[in-house]
Amino acid sequence: MSLTPSRRHRARFGLPSIIVTALAAALVIGAPLFGTSPLGSPQFGASAARADTAAALPQEQIAAIGEAGTVYLSGTWAGYVNFPTPDGGTAWSDEVDASFSCSGFVASSDGSVVTAGHCADVAEGKTSIIDDFLAGEVSNGDITEADSEGYVAAGAEANWPVEGQKTGEPPVLTMKVYPAISISSDDSTSYPAVLVDDRPLGQGDVALFKIDTPSPLPVLVVSPTAPATGQQVDAIGYPGNVTSLVSGNPEPTFAQGQVSGRQQTDGGPFTQIGVAMSPGMSGGPVVDGNAGVVGTVSFGPSSDTQQLNFAAAPETISALLSRNAIKNELADSDKQFRAGLNEYFAGKYHAAADDLGKALAANPDNAIAQQYQSKAITAFPQENTTGWVIWVVLGGALLVAVIVVVVLLLVLGGARKRRRAAQAGGGAEAGGGAPVNAGAQAVGYATQTVVESSVAVPATPAPVAAAPTPVAATPTPVAAMSAPGPVTSAPVTAVPAYVADPESPAVVGRPCPSCGAHNDARDRFCGTCGHALTP
Repeated sequence: MSLTPSRRHRARFGLPSIIVTALAAALVIGAPLFGTSPLGSPQFGASAARADTAAALPQEQIAAIGEAGTVYLSGTWAGYVNFPTPDGGTAWSDEVDASFSCSGFVASSDGSVVTAGHCADVAEGKTSIIDDFLAGEVSNGDITEADSEGYVAAGAEANWPVEGQKTGEPPVLTMKVYPAISISSDDSTSYPAVLVDDRPLGQGDVALFKIDTPSPLPVLVVSPTAPATGQQVDAIGYPGNVTSLVSGNPEPTFAQGQVSGRQQTDGGPFTQIGVAMSPGMSGGPVVDGNAGVVGTVSFGPSSDTQQLNFAAAPETISALLSRNAIKNELADSDKQFRAGLNEYFAGKYHAAADDLGKALAANPDNAIAQQYQSKAITAFPQENTTGWVIWVVLGGALLVAVIVVVVLLLVLGGARKRRRAAQAGGGAEAGGGAPVNAGAQAVGYATQTVVESSVAVPATPAPVAAAPTPVAATPTPVAAMSAPGPVTSAPVTAVPAYVADPESPAVVGRPCPSCGAHNDARDRFCGTCGHALTP
């Protein structure tokens, strides 16, 4: 069985091939415009393919998203300390205010803020109040620095009673939250925060506060998976040693490092990270290459000078949010903000300015959106705005391809019709049932057709010879009948040629050399006896 398709199949299979060829040509034309090969792969080969599959965002974009979702927390513990007197008794101090700072991130656009648990732990608050009380006594000259250190060594932080405004009540925590988006060099906006939930260091070290804001805040989303060992991360926060040095309002600090491993403590799982940290960064988000939160800054060994620190595990943070029915997801304004950043870092400055403008319409205080919208507008001249030309060129190429396909279809269709007509005509000539002229005679293997004259020739009586004397018939032997030999005919009186029709002088009759009958000048055989006529 032949594998070669029939003519009908070849025509049927050939048309899609033409279309594919035309479209491929259009793609080849458009490929340089889009920077891709006709097969759709980047022209830069495997290295570009690996770059496309890499999920990590540019470091500056991570910083912009991370900073927008980071907050600065300013807290104050207020209480009274019951301290020992030189006479062996005890006394209550005046109200002591112990101020501190922490960092955190926005977990929901309506103002849920996550920070470290020890930033809201009452035990930590009591310790801070006692330390501030002793520092004040030294400053006033009531005790010496050595006395203060002796009290701490004797267990003052753990044993001296600290109470709030009323007997038996714990010290009071006052917390204010400053979203990074609202902090500028000369101004800042704070919001009172209410403690919703707290897990101290021994229980995971996470806390949840709630603030009320007039507009939605940019959110950082907690990663569903723990970071892998060796993964690059950024710890974001406000170090106390930095905020005390700068003039005006500080910006968050980004400390980059790698995940060193995952450790289990009495308080639960923690992520060990090789990132330099300092007091004030507690509770700050630790983000991965997608700006997803993979932990919050927790603690580090006080006597270790190495970059050995720990962050709360992402599952601990997710459990805190779930326990309090907090939806950790992006709001519409946050989606517009991130879309604007994506477009800005992709070089689409007009689109970036538009989306960042929408984010600012929802939250005019978003200083980071303002910053990047301004950058996008400044970069307008750098953007290639001739993208529509590419589409026009590609559209024209596709239109040409379609026209070529249509023309080829018409040409092939006409050729197919002509072949069918030729095949039908050839069949009739070959004798496919068509009638044959009655005047045709077989000559060898060829068929000759005697064409009758279209001019009427009047019948002219042939001259009659005198009747011969009858002779007795003598039978001819059978052998003589079958033997070849010249045929002898009776003598024929020569008849001169004549014009058969005066109106048609070109048609001249000529006599038959066998029977003498007159025939049309165009006849090749005698119409009476069938003998060949002499030219």
